[in-house]
Amino acid sequence: MNTQMTSLLQRISAKTALMILPVVAAFITAGAQTWTDPVNISNMSGLNDQPDLCIDKNGTLHCVFVHKLASNWRKIYYTKSTDDGETWTTPEDISLNNDLTMYGPHIISDTNSFLYVVYDYNSGNPNQLMIYLKTNDGSGWTDPFLVSEGLYGSHQNRLIIDHTNRIYLFWNYQTHLTYYRYYENNIWTEPVCPYPGNHTWNLLEAVIDENNKIHCVGAFSDEGPPVIYQTTIYFYYNILNDQWSDKTFVSPPTDFGADGGGDIDLINNEFPAITYRQKTYGTGQDNDSTMYTFFDGNIWSEPELVINDPYEQEIAIDSYNRVHIIDREKSETGTKLVHYQKVNDLWQGYIIDEADNLTNFPDLTEKNEKLYLVYNKSAVPANANVYITKFNIITGMDSGTSKVFDEFKIFPNPFMTETIIEFCTSKEESINISICSLDGKHIKTIDERKFSTGIYKYKWNGTDQNRKEVTHGTYLIRLQAGRHVITKPVVKVK
Repeated sequence: MNTQMTSLLQRISAKTALMILPVVAAFITAGAQTWTDPVNISNMSGLNDQPDLCIDKNGTLHCVFVHKLASNWRKIYYTKSTDDGETWTTPEDISLNNDLTMYGPHIISDTNSFLYVVYDYNSGNPNQLMIYLKTNDGSGWTDPFLVSEGLYGSHQNRLIIDHTNRIYLFWNYQTHLTYYRYYENNIWTEPVCPYPGNHTWNLLEAVIDENNKIHCVGAFSDEGPPVIYQTTIYFYYNILNDQWSDKTFVSPPTDFGADGGGDIDLINNEFPAITYRQKTYGTGQDNDSTMYTFFDGNIWSEPELVINDPYEQEIAIDSYNRVHIIDREKSETGTKLVHYQKVNDLWQGYIIDEADNLTNFPDLTEKNEKLYLVYNKSAVPANANVYITKFNIITGMDSGTSKVFDEFKIFPNPFMTETIIEFCTSKEESINISICSLDGKHIKTIDERKFSTGIYKYKWNGTDQNRKEVTHGTYLIRLQAGRHVITKPVVKVK
């Protein structure tokens, strides 16, 4: 928990900040565990992080990650599982470097189950950064191939494959522009920058639809480097006419710089949906937000706040067109990974895992009615392992996550002078009730403590943590009980 939040909780007591009244309300229950217990993939001492996962046509899981040996010496390791992630082979060193730092590995499989691994080479020297690729057709790993030849300063690679086994490799060049090449019929095309010019744009993630169109989310600024303010953008590549689309701006300019994140998936395998990290500075308090927006074929939806105070974001849309968002959030002593689903027009979350030091580098994959999440977890600095956990989409659709807060109420809504928040817990539970604005700014913590079994009712009079009246508009009430989180909108009117 940050210092500002701790100070706030010390200043605000339940007696001065609110009223608690008995009322009939919905029960908060523990709910079903919908994610499997994490399995250690790396099982190596030291620091293991930056995992990436793919699943081949036979259902074999393949994972690559980075293993740190010294301050400027990191290798790429590979392991696989043939039993849906329950057991893993002994990790294999595939970069075989005796010095220097390898970074940011990504792995894909084609329709023949051939593997392709790409990584950043010599990340300890920004002026010498390059992109290398290795392949495996089942007989062993090839020697590394230099993809970004002549473009020193290439990093932050992305690797995708279309339905004809055409392989696209993207990378950011000197933090300024994104280049790419594709591999087809045993030939690599020349490097191309789709949007050249005196500006900054970087591809963050991409996904292929059934017509082999590449849908992308990226970050853009009219300024060249160094860049402060960037905007989240959507753009696509149409293979039929070999053209890149105009850029669509899906967020306001935000100050996320190189730390900005974003991910993309498709609704009905056609329309893009995006989650991204938005930072709002210069408002008296720095605020991070996980945002969500989608395209319905005509217009982009108004961005929705999923949660405030996040880091990375991942999105997957399952075969039932249910949206799943994973983000990493701050906790009192470390970080946690939270799975959000939108149920009855409310974002409901479940804490998958947390650690006193950090949980980091989440990578989300959807396959065969399951979600697979790989990430690294560390209880103390400089020591971490890579883990995998799974979510069954079929059974998870009717899990406790969607039932826990179904009757959580706020009324009247809209309100002018005060509104009531009501809930009930059927067991002793640690609960946090807080209010934030749509851009993620923390307004007020109503209460945070261990609640005994009972029924509770809170009254909010529309003031912030300093007892000043907030302006009219929409705010979000956030309720967390144990591993479950929900946010619900409330409107204050004049």
